[in-house]
Amino acid sequence: MRDRGVFIMIAVALAAALLIAIAYREDSGRPRGMDKVVAIFKTSGTANAFWESVSEGVESGAQDFGFDVTFRSPRDEIYVDEQMAIVRSAIAERPAAIVLAASDFHQLVGPVREAKAEGIKVVCVDSFIETEDADAKIGTDNFEAGQKCGAALLRLLPQGSRVAVMSYVQGSSTAIGRETGLRDSLGDRLEVTGTSYSSSDERIAYEQAKAILAHEPALAGIAALNLPTTLGAARALQESGRQGKIALVVFDSSPEVLRLMERGVIQDAIVQKPFNMGYISMETVRALLSGKKPKPYTNTGSVDVDKANMFDPENQKLLFPVSGP
Repeated sequence: MRDRGVFIMIAVALAAALLIAIAYREDSGRPRGMDKVVAIFKTSGTANAFWESVSEGVESGAQDFGFDVTFRSPRDEIYVDEQMAIVRSAIAERPAAIVLAASDFHQLVGPVREAKAEGIKVVCVDSFIETEDADAKIGTDNFEAGQKCGAALLRLLPQGSRVAVMSYVQGSSTAIGRETGLRDSLGDRLEVTGTSYSSSDERIAYEQAKAILAHEPALAGIAALNLPTTLGAARALQESGRQGKIALVVFDSSPEVLRLMERGVIQDAIVQKPFNMGYISMETVRALLSGKKPKPYTNTGSVDVDKANMFDPENQKLLFPVSGP
């Protein structure tokens, strides 16, 4: 009988705790069923180490904060219309929030406004839109990161050297910011031969780099502004036999980038904090759904990594993230 009485007391306590939890949930301003989040990136995390790390950050945050998150993306970031359709499809599902990496600075404004009109919170991560319609923005200050890229080239090359800029998607806010910051840093101290756009396709970047190397015998440096472009440029540089003779300064990291840096093919990398971007996006969603007003913009920062400092403890944490931000 005593055991039965203890069981009843435990059951009553659990029921009371459940009622308190429900009441707290309702008082917090978060209606039941409004914990679904759709993360829409520019490309799949399985196809790109950068987006894989962002996805891991989102998943970690979703687990910590109790969100049901699903991931969607177009075939590649050049398919802006496809991403717009994905956003509109997500709106029809009425999630609590959408975490969006906009493939185009201008064209995603309309879908974001449509989401907001339906009462859906929108957090832009990594890549932004030209208006302030999103509830918050989280990502690298790409102008600042571009300046770091330029500073690295200036350290490596004598004044007047010729350099090529290899970018990726022309309408992307990140590409615009990086190239603008790069050119601002270089000023007239280095001569920029021009800008190519790889569509974030490693194969295209490889062909573009081959052509640049063939037509620019005096080329002294290359700035590759994202990971697929980096890998394509590095491959062409190795095949040309000019690795180490041409300074290759790049964006983002992966195991292959680190191997290329150790071998002297890449001299410097501007490394972002993609895991942090993903995790903080979930923190921001939690704040928004709790009725709080988060910072409109969070700069997750970037770090200049080269062969001399790549094994520093802090850089090792960044290059090989295994837990929270």
